[in-house]
Amino acid sequence: MEIMKGRRSIRNYDPSVKISKEEMTEILEEATTAPSSVNAQPWRFMVIDSPEGKEKLAPLAKFKPNSSVNISSCHCSFLQI
Repeated sequence: MEIMKGRRSIRNYDPSVKISKEEMTEILEEATTAPSSVNAQPWRFMVIDSPEGKEKLAPLAKFKPNSSVNISSCHCSFLQI
């Protein structure tokens, strides 16, 4: 829960850090408790962790061209729909 209360922008990722499926599930469960207007809860989450999936997602990522952030270097990507 502490991670949800803190806010920061991550600029560099360590590709050797892996998140367990259990921890990922817990993070997503916590994310769904966020308040929404009239409790509409309009979000859906997808976790992309395959290299093929991240490659398909890369053109949609709006990173700066010379940014050090590269979607393929992340362990997984969260997609909020």
